[in-house]
Amino acid sequence: MKFPCEEVANKILPAIRAEIATKLANEYGLKQIEISKILGVTQGAVSHYLSSFRGKERELLSKNPDIEKKIDEMAAMLIKGEFDEKHICKICKKLRELSSPHF
Repeated sequence: MKFPCEEVANKILPAIRAEIATKLANEYGLKQIEISKILGVTQGAVSHYLSSFRGKERELLSKNPDIEKKIDEMAAMLIKGEFDEKHICKICKKLRELSSPHF
């Protein structure tokens, strides 16, 4: 039996990181190495996020404007060094409310 948080860790968190990495690259003009330091992952992982090799569940996030807004807020907070991990939990909860039996 898998718990909901396991599914989120395997599918949703990589999608969130991919969305944030894309925003940091496209909207803030950061390089992959800068993004990797902010997200606490390797530059190779950032490359995979940006190429959609990782975080393939991104379409689930874009279906909800509230989730997109939270991701925008998270990206801005990360840039300012003011990240609040409670945003991840809010996104997870919202996705679980909206989702099919997959989550």
